[in-house]
Amino acid sequence: MATSSRRKKSEKAVQPRKEDAFLQRYNVELLKCIDDMKLKRDEVHRDILTLSEEQHKLEYDVTHLTGQLARVNESLCKKMKQQTECDELLREYEEAFNKLLYGQQTLLANVRRAVNTVAPSVILEESEAASLSSRQAPRSSRMSVSTRAETRADGRRDSRRESRTDYSLQESRAESMIQ
Repeated sequence: MATSSRRKKSEKAVQPRKEDAFLQRYNVELLKCIDDMKLKRDEVHRDILTLSEEQHKLEYDVTHLTGQLARVNESLCKKMKQQTECDELLREYEEAFNKLLYGQQTLLANVRRAVNTVAPSVILEESEAASLSSRQAPRSSRMSVSTRAETRADGRRDSRRESRTDYSLQESRAESMIQ
């Protein structure tokens, strides 16, 4: 029994030593886990700092790009307004040009009509007046005999003889040119 009590005492003494070894091993493992956690925390902290820097850069870029976008939008609005004004001016100028063109066409038609009605009679009057004045006395030069050629509706010429004084002849020429 003595040996058995010694054994029990030695076992009790050995047991605390084994328990101490287990506790110490657990403490070492616990410290190792804590160190690993600290390393992971530091790594996460570095990631946070990196992401925070990136966030600040992106916020700056967003602010810068927002300002740039505002300037571009403002410029775009001005350009669109200018384009609208140019379109309006072009439309007005085209309308004015078309009115001028129509006026020119009308004027040209009137001049052609006047030339077709007046010019043949003027040419004939001048040639007859020249031939008559060379044949007749000075008194007859005041009176001129003219052949007036008018165009009928069917396109043939109708000739009539008229007597007019030089003054009334010039007056009728002026009126024809005005019309």
